Amino acid sequence: MAATVLAALALSLMLFYAVGSAVAARNGYSAMALRREIEDLRAQNALLRYQINLTESNQRIQEAAVRMGLRPADPVQEVDYVFLPYPERGAATALAAADPTRASGGLAAALSELAEEVTISARTRAEASTDQGHRP
Repeated sequence: MAATVLAALALSLMLFYAVGSAVAARNGYSAMALRREIEDLRAQNALLRYQINLTESNQRIQEAAVRMGLRPADPVQEVDYVFLPYPERGAATALAAADPTRASGGLAAALSELAEEVTISARTRAEASTDQGHRP
């Protein structure tokens, strides 16, 4: 009978040890899940703080722009720029470039011819632009 009591006592001790280990493991898993949830919530808070700062920053920029009198671009009042290429060299321009010591009359003629070529080029581009439906 003593052996039976001793065996029952040993069995109950092993059973209590197993139950204690299972409870400890379950508590450990719960603690890990809670830590993971805390980290996720911290990441979400950081993202929300970033979005709030970004929103406040955009509002601050817009308010400063209004105070300075700036406004959004108006496509109706958009300005088109025409970039003119360098005109090809005419005879007077080539002579002036080849001999800069030439009399001022030659230089004046070269500059006059250059201005005329740029004007013709600009007029041609403006006409082509208006023919295609663009604003000059």
